[in-house]
This record gives sequence, C-alpha cells and structure tokens, in this order.
Amino acid sequence: MQTSQIIILIVAGLTMFGVIGFLSLMAHYYTLNGIKSRTVGDGQHGIARWATRREIQKTYNHVPYEPKLWRRKKNLPAVQGLVVGCKSSRGSVTALVDAGDIHCLMIGAAGVGKTANFLYPNLEYACASGMSFLTTDTKGGATRCDTRTALQAV
Repeated sequence: MQTSQIIILIVAGLTMFGVIGFLSLMAHYYTLNGIKSRTVGDGQHGIARWATRREIQKTYNHVPYEPKLWRRKKNLPAVQGLVVGCKSSRGSVTALVDAGDIHCLMIGAAGVGKTANFLYPNLEYACASGMSFLTTDTKGGATRCDTRTALQAV
C-alpha cells in the first residue's frame, strides 16, 4: 500500500469513529426518559366499556329492517348510514344505523360471517335508502353471487 492510501484509510476510520462517538453522546442527552409515563386516568381520555341502552338509543337511528318491502319500493328508509347492529323481537328486526359521516373497513378471518352478516344487510340498506357505496371482495363472492343467494343470507 502506498502512504497516501494509508492516510486516507486512517482519516476515514477516525471520521467514522467520531460520527459514532457523536451519535452516542447525543443519544445520552436526547432520550425519551423525560416523558412522564401515564397510567389510565392520568390525563388520558376514554375508557373501554359496553354501551348502555340509553347510549345506544341516543347514538343510533332505530330503523325497521324490512328488505322484502324495500325491494317492492315500500317503507323505504329515509336515514342513510351504516348498519352496525340489530335488535330482534317477535319476528321483527330493528336495524341500528350509524348515520354519521363514516367509512367502514371490514376485516375478519375466513368463515366469521363478514359477507352474510355484515355486507349483505348493509348492501340491502344502502340500496333501499339511496346511498352510494363501494364494496370490494378479493374472492369475488359479493359480485359473483346471484340475487337469490344474497337474499337468502339476509
């Protein structure tokens, strides 16, 4: 090796050593240790719990879920939104509709009922209330199925 190559190698080594030393020095002074760890209730908002009947009554629109009548253009719902649940009693079903400005992404394991228990009721409701929607299905079941299969699932 020539002398100039050895000098360049030494200068590069010292420069890398200096950069690593500087970074470790900065990591010692600029850490996240100054952030106060907070337990629940110490400045945090919200708690996880089940909604009360009164909160459900106040939050959601309660709409009679009557897809057979809707397909004949009768008793069409006026409220547009997302069906997030239902209440059943003596042969009648009441849909709990979230009419807020929301979007929905449904993710679930295979066989949990994403299509039959969530997508089909929401498609029925969206069509009946005149709401626009976009739905995708990687396997194509929602776009490939015939009307009778979809209606039997609902």
